[in-house]
Amino acid sequence: MPFFGPLDAEHATDEVVLPDNFADPLEDNEPLRYRLHRECHVDKYGGPDKVRQLVRRYWGLVSQVDRSVGAILAALDGAGLADDTIVVYTSDHGDMMGSHHMVEKCVMYQEALRIPWLMRVPWMGRGQKIIDAPVSQVDLVPTLLDLLGSRAGEKLPGHSLVSVLEGGKPAEDHVFIQWSPGQGAMKLKRGTKLATPAELKRIARERTRTVISPDGWKLCLSDIAKGQLFHLKTDPGETTNLFDSGRHDDVIARLTARIHEWQAETGDEAKV
Repeated sequence: MPFFGPLDAEHATDEVVLPDNFADPLEDNEPLRYRLHRECHVDKYGGPDKVRQLVRRYWGLVSQVDRSVGAILAALDGAGLADDTIVVYTSDHGDMMGSHHMVEKCVMYQEALRIPWLMRVPWMGRGQKIIDAPVSQVDLVPTLLDLLGSRAGEKLPGHSLVSVLEGGKPAEDHVFIQWSPGQGAMKLKRGTKLATPAELKRIARERTRTVISPDGWKLCLSDIAKGQLFHLKTDPGETTNLFDSGRHDDVIARLTARIHEWQAETGDEAKV
């Protein structure tokens, strides 16, 4: 934001294809805060044509980052350091970028949660290795310490993924994500018909805890909002909330137990 940069003209608008879930209306069984975000973003960023323009400029920023990464790698080669240097490319969050007709983040949909995570470890070879299982960014520091020959402290969250890169399985095969009140939570539309001022104040304090399982299920539990359940393998766009369908109570019970186990292990006190 504000999605302007030196490469704004790098990509053509007609190259932009909006996400398949762009027109997803967010039904009443979705969290109220999310529906308010959608309403706010429709007003703020406009319809399909304006969002395409925004995405085009965003791609320009991505291209700028790509060129900068290339410059860094070239500098390592030029300094003779490439064979002794681990390079990590990642970010702190994703961006909705049109999905569910939203921009920004602050929600538990995959577009906001997923991040790029690329690593170049010269002494592990030049061949590409992809970890298909879901992993968490809390695994990054233990992985780097392991690669550098140092053990992570027992109190450090996450697990090294070096054994996974070598063909093994992750020590934790579920990924946990948390949302707690902060500056972003307060960016809710005033004067909306979806919520009263009292409701706006209440949902700004919402806490959400999410788990993604290796079999493709994703459960989001909140202390005050409606729950969400998606099967990412069959509904990657998260357009159908199955939480109150009555058909997956066993999945909800299993994953709720995993969230509560994780909370106990980490000292998380949110009442979800």
